[in-house]
Amino acid sequence: YRWNDAKDIPSAFPFGFGLAYTDFKLQGFEVKCKDDFPLITFEVANVGGRDGAAVPQLYVGFPSLKPAVRQLRGFQKVEIPKGEKAPVAFRLSKPDWSFFDEAEQRWTSAGELGEKITVSIGTSSADLVWHHTLPKECTREKDAIEIVA
Repeated sequence: YRWNDAKDIPSAFPFGFGLAYTDFKLQGFEVKCKDDFPLITFEVANVGGRDGAAVPQLYVGFPSLKPAVRQLRGFQKVEIPKGEKAPVAFRLSKPDWSFFDEAEQRWTSAGELGEKITVSIGTSSADLVWHHTLPKECTREKDAIEIVA
């Protein structure tokens, strides 16, 4: 999915593609800074005619990730009876917007560089229904965290 997204070429079967045998709606998105890190919450509603399982996915993108546009940073499988809703939450942290800087030979945080960090949520890499730029106060850590590869 990363290559296809970078080249803007649609995939025959995008990452996360699958048959749910029902329909879902992702709604009520919120972003809060909790303990200086982003917490993304929303609901998944089963709007189809039968019980089913949804697998919402969270992607993170930032300029230093190039050539990739975004990368998968979380997913959750939620079983939802028809006509019902289920809450979903993703908590992000520094490794989610970090990359290995080959020139510096170390892990670097896009947040510390002041880069725009975008979160996208959907049911597959080709069906992203929500995009949001994270507030800078949620992505700049007060203490340095070493990321071990």
